[in-house]
Amino acid sequence: MDEKKTIKSIATALVSQYGDDAQTVAMLRAAEFAAELNNDEWVKWEKVIKEIEGLDNQSILDG
Repeated sequence: MDEKKTIKSIATALVSQYGDDAQTVAMLRAAEFAAELNNDEWVKWEKVIKEIEGLDNQSILDG
């Protein structure tokens, strides 16, 4: 699976599981990886956060 699909899949799963708290969960994961100096995972989770923001904006437009 390419990175874009992976990011979207993670974001969608988080929103399905945590609803409005999905972005907070993703931020916590990003912070964990940043604290570990794991830049690759940190950047991935920052992208997940952005994807969740995009999903939130889409739902506003859809509603």
